Amino acid sequence: MFPAAADINRGDVRISWDASSLVVMDSVAVSNADYAVERNLYYPRAKHLSDGSMLLSFENDHYGWDIYVCKSYDGGKTWTDARLIRHSHLAQSTVGDDLKVFLNPDFYQLRSGRILMAWQWRYKNGYADLPNTNENCGIELVYSDDRGETWSEPREIYRGRCWEPAFLELPSGEIQIYLTDSQEIKDKGSFACTSVIRSFDGGATWQGKEMCVHTDTEPISRTRWNGRGMDGMPTAVLLDNDKGIVVPLETWSGRDVYDISPIVVRTTMTDNWKTPDQGASIRANGGPDYPMKKQVNKDFKGFGPYSCKLSGGEMVILSNGAYKGDGGVWVLVGDNNGDNFNCVSKVFDDGGYWGSIDPLNANEVMATCTVRYQDPDTGGNRGRIMLMKGWVNRSRTISRGELVMQKLTDFRPAGLWMLGKDAPGKTYVDFGYTAAKFQLGSYVFTDNIVAYSPENSDAAQILLNRAGKGTWKITVNAKGDYTVYSLDGSSWKLLSWEYGKAAVQILGDINKRSGADLGYSAKLDLPWELLGGKPAKNEKLRINFSRICKKTEKLKSAVIREYMEGENPDYPGEWLSITLK
Repeated sequence: MFPAAADINRGDVRISWDASSLVVMDSVAVSNADYAVERNLYYPRAKHLSDGSMLLSFENDHYGWDIYVCKSYDGGKTWTDARLIRHSHLAQSTVGDDLKVFLNPDFYQLRSGRILMAWQWRYKNGYADLPNTNENCGIELVYSDDRGETWSEPREIYRGRCWEPAFLELPSGEIQIYLTDSQEIKDKGSFACTSVIRSFDGGATWQGKEMCVHTDTEPISRTRWNGRGMDGMPTAVLLDNDKGIVVPLETWSGRDVYDISPIVVRTTMTDNWKTPDQGASIRANGGPDYPMKKQVNKDFKGFGPYSCKLSGGEMVILSNGAYKGDGGVWVLVGDNNGDNFNCVSKVFDDGGYWGSIDPLNANEVMATCTVRYQDPDTGGNRGRIMLMKGWVNRSRTISRGELVMQKLTDFRPAGLWMLGKDAPGKTYVDFGYTAAKFQLGSYVFTDNIVAYSPENSDAAQILLNRAGKGTWKITVNAKGDYTVYSLDGSSWKLLSWEYGKAAVQILGDINKRSGADLGYSAKLDLPWELLGGKPAKNEKLRINFSRICKKTEKLKSAVIREYMEGENPDYPGEWLSITLK
């Protein structure tokens, strides 16, 4: 029996995606190789650094072979030429002459400022020499002390069949590498689990050795199916307030696909994956048991999860897959306990995979993925990197006082709610209140301002719910015209009154295609009597924000509607809240 919709806690965070920030990288110039351009881009990891710049790592084939990095100094809008970090080369494996290749790069900036980067190395042919596969694969490590401008020489730190290393630093200074541990082969297939190796000296040694091996790993999760294990592709989040470590995983193999994927597995800070005999038991029997391992979301089936933590402590997972049957690259927002991943939004359409997500600041995240496509010139498959920013919309507490509107030319959106994915331009809303009035401030940024009736315009719209008092729909456009409806059963009832128009600031021409418009703002004051009466102290308003965009300046052109993803406009219990302090 599911709880009533109004009782479902959807949390206090929604992420809206900013289509204007989309960057598509089909190829990159290379600064330090004997070729000028790299045309295959896979497995991107884009993260902010402590100085405000961004670092992007990637490989140049679906399964390798070379490792690159590039930098951005403007929040991901533009990127420097790529730097080749590790190049495939001829070598000797257990099968003889072979090619040594490199893949799955990921990096992490320590509190000291040093950046650690690791990747899988393997021999192309020797990897398939199953009796000797653990001699033909491992992990290499490099570091940078100048924010990714230069890098140390690579050093092998792990020997054994593996995939997808990822880092975490603990407050104690312990550094962990999580890896898909595929050292065991059964029926000519991988019997994978997820394991961790540790360093207590800044990455100089791992498991107490300059180079540890597959027998030194500490398993943390194995899901068994048809006699095989299938857990892998880990990343880790350290929860705030000593609540532990949470690691999302995919659960599948090349032969079978397990229905419940991705999952999260967790440990306490006290245990730190070291409960008695946990490693041996998990490797032999699978585990851990529920609730230390559980499905991320019953309506989502996906793979390649990547995690990060927002400034408020909430855990976020990006994963390629299908949410309620709709394919794409999705982001699921959980809570401060690394649980309850209810708020789901789509970043990229079907076809993207193997991406990452990272907070840029308190208001923005950066998501990225690989998209495979057919080269129109050669007919072969190529990979491109896609990057897009997301805006973090949070429930708010506001103090009583007049809402002060910002100038459009000096607009600072921090803390406001934003929508901007499904149509050109972006729309923001702000809120205020006095003893007599509820105030809605909207900012619509568009290069073609259109305004006819309030709902046949470029406009902000909100649904406002007051528990026990009702629900209202409010829309305001660039002319200052607005409508207020109250919900009456299954119908909207228009409320009529004589309170004048909203105050507007317009930079551009209305209903004239000039291409030079910036947009407009509108401040709307509504008497509390119109909205169910004066508010109580600390009353919580539930608000669903949407935007209306006209396709053209013509009166009868269609409108595009964008709603806040992660919540249902029919159920106020799922909406973000405004608490009146």
